[in-house]
Order: sequence, then structure tokens, then C-alpha cells
Amino acid sequence: MPLPEPILDDLRFQKDLVDEARLRIIRYCPEWTDYNLSDPGITLIELFAWMTELLTYRLNRVPEKNYIRFLNLLGVQLQPPSSARTELTFWLSVPLPLSPEDTTVPVIPQGTQVTTRRTEGEEEIIFTTDERLAIEPPLLVQLRREERVPREEDLTKNYFSRMGLDPFYAFNREHPKEGDTFYLGFDEAHRMSGQILQLTFECFETQATGIRREDPPLVWECSLGQGKWEEIAPSTRTGEKDTTGGLNNARGKLVLYLPLIHQPDEVQGKRAYWVRCRFDQRRPEQGTYTQSPRIRRVHAHTLGGTVWATHAVVQADEQLGQSNGEPGQVFKLQHAPVLEPGEGETVEVEELRDGELVFVPWERVTDFSRSDRYARHYTLELASGEICFGPAIRQRDGTVRQYGRVPGTGRQIRFSHYRYGGGATGNVPVDKLQVLRVAIPYIDRVTNLRRAEGGRDQENLEEAKMRARRELRAQQRAVTAEDFENLAKQASRSVARVKCRTPGKANPTLPPGMVELLIIPSAVDALRAGDLSKLWLDPPLREEIMDYLDQYRLLTTTLTVREPRYWGIQVTAEVVPTSYQRPEIVQARVIERLHQFLTPLAFGAEETLSEMIGQSWEGWPFGRDLYLSEVFSLIQQVPGVKHVLDVKLAYRELALPREAPVGVTEAPETVPEAVPELTPVTGRLLEVPPDTVLCSLRHEVKLVNL
Repeated sequence: MPLPEPILDDLRFQKDLVDEARLRIIRYCPEWTDYNLSDPGITLIELFAWMTELLTYRLNRVPEKNYIRFLNLLGVQLQPPSSARTELTFWLSVPLPLSPEDTTVPVIPQGTQVTTRRTEGEEEIIFTTDERLAIEPPLLVQLRREERVPREEDLTKNYFSRMGLDPFYAFNREHPKEGDTFYLGFDEAHRMSGQILQLTFECFETQATGIRREDPPLVWECSLGQGKWEEIAPSTRTGEKDTTGGLNNARGKLVLYLPLIHQPDEVQGKRAYWVRCRFDQRRPEQGTYTQSPRIRRVHAHTLGGTVWATHAVVQADEQLGQSNGEPGQVFKLQHAPVLEPGEGETVEVEELRDGELVFVPWERVTDFSRSDRYARHYTLELASGEICFGPAIRQRDGTVRQYGRVPGTGRQIRFSHYRYGGGATGNVPVDKLQVLRVAIPYIDRVTNLRRAEGGRDQENLEEAKMRARRELRAQQRAVTAEDFENLAKQASRSVARVKCRTPGKANPTLPPGMVELLIIPSAVDALRAGDLSKLWLDPPLREEIMDYLDQYRLLTTTLTVREPRYWGIQVTAEVVPTSYQRPEIVQARVIERLHQFLTPLAFGAEETLSEMIGQSWEGWPFGRDLYLSEVFSLIQQVPGVKHVLDVKLAYRELALPREAPVGVTEAPETVPEAVPELTPVTGRLLEVPPDTVLCSLRHEVKLVNL
């Protein structure tokens, strides 16, 4: 519990000053009998009371000023805003390759800017690509088969060389069985990660195979390396729908959006980028194959590619000014806040080398405590964009010590390039980023197929105070579970909540010496929009947290970082509205309150929910059980609800990151075909595992008139 801050003077304007002065009029001036507000004497009393209150207000600000001054002495600074990230997908103007001999490779340079459309009420939001994207045409080199009952012939045979000569049976020739699979292998020299892959199949046309051509029992997957596979559903976008009829039409196409985590792997001793198709009946109406599809030829083309992008603007070669040769010089960048500098993003100072003036890069440090007079060091405050060079400080013996090198007199100083921007405005919805700042050959259009998330505004003063308390408690060492949680929150502004699990009776599956962190990323805007897929912890953020904690963990501690398990809860309630209330408004209020209650991150109505959960409620606690009576009580408190007749609960585990937005009836191409069925809660309590957090699915509220 933090120390209570003292109130140096608790006098209040009306109660302690004005009213007290009026009570003393009778004692000091009994002939004064007019106490109305129009009396000049009363006006003077209120004037002096107002001036006195101003003095007490300023006096009460002294503890806060001292507190902030102490934070400055400790080196605590406001953290800059974090930038939202998303995947930008670029479509080509024509499928590649144009011919088997064509080697055209369109390139989207690193730092390519894509923006939202400018409107009268909104400024454009700029995203820049994080790396160079080369859209290389796929080169199909392997076609293999694996049946449920393996045959020795299939373990070594590549059927691709016989395409066009002999038909290729995708599954078992006589009796196809569930689990039969065929593999398409692409040359690993041509990068396939994030590509839009179009597969064209020429097959022997069949009439009766026992399947539903519009919904065949086929599951497509791509390799992730180390024997792992990721399911990908064929695209349903306009012009990209599956026309193969379950590989039974004479000619058909399907489009697969390969994820950025697609990696080469070994299948039957051959290494390649693998895409496989498995016979798997998930719904009875799909039917089952009575005979195997026969494929004549397979052609592979790319329609585009995907790359990570960040809400930021790149500023290159910014001139900061000339050095005056004095210690402690301060320069300021034109734009702020600044994103964390990456490789090659640094201050450069002119120096004389071999008789020629050249720009030499300097190293950024957090402070100058370990810098000698020859060290090319500087500090950068990200929130304000302020650059400082080493100061000269007088020592106890009277000598002056220089910390860090001083740029030479008259030398030019510049910043090679940096990125600025960030904030919650970057959390843009799907299909908002559509404008290319510069035309790129072969690129037709661009958009974001996923919502951008991770953007947070600059840290405020109250957040900085809480962070300072955590830092002082941890003392830059991760020993206890609380230390790991506090340091993980410092790793990135994109981290919203952390739970540390340590070996013991509560976590019997963890081996000794292992610490597991459950991270909930900052995805409040996505949760408001019903997009649960953003609860997934993407690899860049996971690596950032791991790298940061490696500086503080003990050498004997094994650290793992992942997202928690999420259980989606669906509430079905029967509610009687009060008289003279519009039913649709009452229904919307109940659904909104349920979403605010069953959520991993708090995004509204915390005052009301704190009575049920607690004052420090940040979202559904890790491993907290859900009682049916809590839902009854919550709905009953909603304005406009007269009675709650019945409440039923059902749940399922979320399939991240492919979870469809809540309320979407037609799943996009990134959503799996089969959604797990809900499991009804039969008792009055839903027991939640320790590593699990609850979130809302699509609630159903039925209004009943008695």
C-alpha cells in the first residue's frame, strides 16, 4: 500500500471559510444584520475566502511537486507512446510468374508508406513497412502422398516429374480414408512466407464421388518448421473463391493466404516450403470420398505478399546543428515522440579522418555514469526527442571530470534516420490502410486484412508513479514472481497484463527452475470491436519481452513467455424489461455490460464492476471461477431490467490467432472452417484453470413480457 500523502491545510471555501466568518459577525459586529449575498460585506468575505482557498490549494500541491522532483532525481521519465503494428498485404497487378521462364520479382522497399484515406474530419494515419518484401514467384518441385496406411512406395516417390504423363491419385486409389494426405513442396530458395498462393488444378472430371463440391472435406495446412503445421482456409474473397469442386472439376483454382510464420521443413526426407491437403470430414453434410481425385497438373502462382508494418513515419538525415565545443550540449529532434531506435538509427558527428570530414556514428546510452572523456556517447529521451551529450561535473577534490566525449567546435551533428509516431490512433480497423504514398511497379493495391493493435498513448504522470514503485521494489533483479511481472510490464507499452507462474503445488506441470509468464497484450480497441484474434501474443512482442527479461533473470532460471488460455463465454439470458423502456435499448445495455464483465482487459464501467470483482480490477483475473449467481446479479443491476428469469452459460476454448470477430457470420479467409462447439455449464459454477482467462463470445438476450 502506498504511503498516504498529507493534506497540509484542509480549509474549504464555503464550510470552513465563508460560513465560519458569517458566524463570527455576531460576536465582533452585532449591529451587522444583513447577511444576504447582495451585501458588500458578504462580498468581501467571499473574496477573501476565495483568496485563502487559492493559498491552501497551492500549499497542498507542495507534496506532489516534491514527489515529482524525487522521481526526476531517480531518473524516472515518461515512457513514449507505443506504435500499433499490423500485416499489410500487397496484391500484384498480374499473377506471377507470367511464364515458366519469367524471373520477375516485384520488391516493396523497407519504409514504404501506406496511409488511410484523408477525410475532412480525420487526418491520414501513416504506416511504414518494417522490412523489405520481395514477392518471389513460387517454384513447385515436389508432389508427394501419404496415406493413412503408409505404403513404402509413397515414402520415396516424387510424383511431380510424372505430372502430365500419369494421373496423380491424391488419396488412396481404391478406398480413400480420412487422414490421407498429399503434399506440395516449393523450392526453399524462393521465400514463400506471407505470400498469396494461387493453385490451379487440372483434374479428371468426375460426377459422383460422394462429397459436396461447394464444401469438400479437405483441410489445407502449411509447414511451420520442426514438424509443426498451421491450418489455412481457402480464400472466400471476391474473385478468389475455390472453384476446384473438391478436386473434381476439370479445371479450378483456389487461393491460400500463407502466414508470415510459414517456414521450410522436412517431409519424407526432402526440405522445402510445404503445403498439404488432408482428407478430413468435419461435418456430416460434407460427405466422404468414394474415389480419389485424379490430378493431371498443378500450377502455382503468386498474387501478392504480406509484410509487417508499424504506425510510424521515417525521418532521414535530420540536421541537428553545429557543436559549440562545450560539455552538456542539448539538441532536439523536429518530431517527437520517437520510437525505439533500431540498427543504424543513431546520432552522427563530423570528424576529421585522413584529412577529410566524415560523419561518425555515436552510441546511445541510458546515462553517462560509465562514460569516459573519449567515449562517443549520447542520451536520447524518446518522449520529447531530446538529445544530450556528456556533461562536465566537478568532483569532491575540486577537479572537473568530463563524462562522454564532446563534439568538436563547429562540427555538424545529424541523426541518420529515426521513426516517430505511435499512439492509440494507430489501432485502425480492417481495410483502412489502402493508399500507397509512392507507386511501385507490379503493385495494384494494398490493405490490412487484420486490425492494427498495440498502439498506446504516452504514459501519464499517475502511471509513471506506479511504475516507479514497481522499479524500486524489483531493484533491477528478477527473483520473485512479482519481480518478473513488474519487469515484463516495463519491457513494452504493448504489454497490458502479466501473470507469473512458478513451480509448486499450484502449478505441478512446471519443472523446477522454470518460470512461465502469461502475457495479455494491449488490445482494448480490438476487444471493443469484438476482434478476439488480437489477444494472441505475436512473435515480435514475445521476443522483445524475452530479450528484456534476459538482462534481469538469474542464470539458473529457465523462462518461457506465452499468452494465457482463453475461454470464450456465451451467456443466454431471459430478461423482463421495465415499463416504458425501449426493449432494444435494454437488450443492448445488457449485452454491453456482459462484454465489460467477461473480458481480459477492462474497457469501461469499472466503478460498477469493482463492487463484484474488487477495486484493482484490470480485467478477468487469471484462473478466477465464474459463478452463475454473479451473472444474475450483474444483469439485474442494468438500468431498465425489471426481472431476470433465466441465465445459461456455455463456453469453448478460443483458437488464436484465427478467432473470428464476435458477431461475424461469414468468416474471412483467415478463420478456420470449423468452429468448436460450445460446452454448456450444467452446474452453478464454471471452474477455470489457473492459466486461463475468460472473455465474451456472442451473447443472446431474450426479452420477455409478463
